[in-house]
Amino acid sequence: MTTELLNGNPHDGVNKIVETRSAIRRKQQEKLSSSSEKPHRHPLTIVWGTILVVLLMLSLMLNQTLLNARFVNHEISRSNLSSTLMETVNSNLSQYGISTTALSDKEANKLVTQAVDQVYSGKEINLNLQPVINNVGNSASQTAARYGISAEVTNSMTSDVSDEVASAINSQLNTSQVKQFTSMISIAKTVDHVVALISAIGLGIMILVAVLRKYFIRSFSWVGLWSSLITYVLILGLGALINQIGSNYPDFSSFTAQLGTDFHSQAIGSWLVLLIFTVILFGWRIVRGVLKRR
Repeated sequence: MTTELLNGNPHDGVNKIVETRSAIRRKQQEKLSSSSEKPHRHPLTIVWGTILVVLLMLSLMLNQTLLNARFVNHEISRSNLSSTLMETVNSNLSQYGISTTALSDKEANKLVTQAVDQVYSGKEINLNLQPVINNVGNSASQTAARYGISAEVTNSMTSDVSDEVASAINSQLNTSQVKQFTSMISIAKTVDHVVALISAIGLGIMILVAVLRKYFIRSFSWVGLWSSLITYVLILGLGALINQIGSNYPDFSSFTAQLGTDFHSQAIGSWLVLLIFTVILFGWRIVRGVLKRR
């Protein structure tokens, strides 16, 4: 600038300095705009987000199906397994001279529901056979009355053996296999709840951070895509595993086939929610990209 002043051209030096500063400022703005327009990738967020979503989806699906007593009761009521279970109860009743006609279909279904609920609650099977015993007592009283025998005599005899019959039948139902299955269900339900809780908390924190740092849609659209693919493969794999287990037990093959089909239908419903959420995120990315170009 001093040289320009000595040469008699002060304005040229000032103009060059202004131009230099404006050029530097322009370059800085271009860098900022290019860096803001360039999408930031968060591979760790996508990987961990996918893992947590898959674990959460799997735990929720199992909690709604195979680890759910209501779902299992519904499946048993629609299969021949209910008849198989009641044949076991009836054979035990007949050992004590109790006619199987004393057990109605409604009462049989109640007993099956009791057994499943108790197993899924981690308890031993303790069926309430009192209604069946009462039916036997009423029938015996009516028969005795025809021969002039007091109803008090038959009622006393029935009450004496009712507890013994119930205890004997319940003890025969609580086999080592049933106890082992009850223990496995309790452990599986506990693990399922822990996994669901940890996954939900971790996923919630990741979503909050992604929203605050403004990369939620960009990252979680990919999380949704990979999670949808992996979850669908797991659904198919679990359905095939259920059928494979059933093939090892021919007596229950029809039940396991039905169970595998209904598990797949139920799980697909949850999977569709995840898929729709993913489509919405990718759709929003496309719409936002179009709006930016305008």
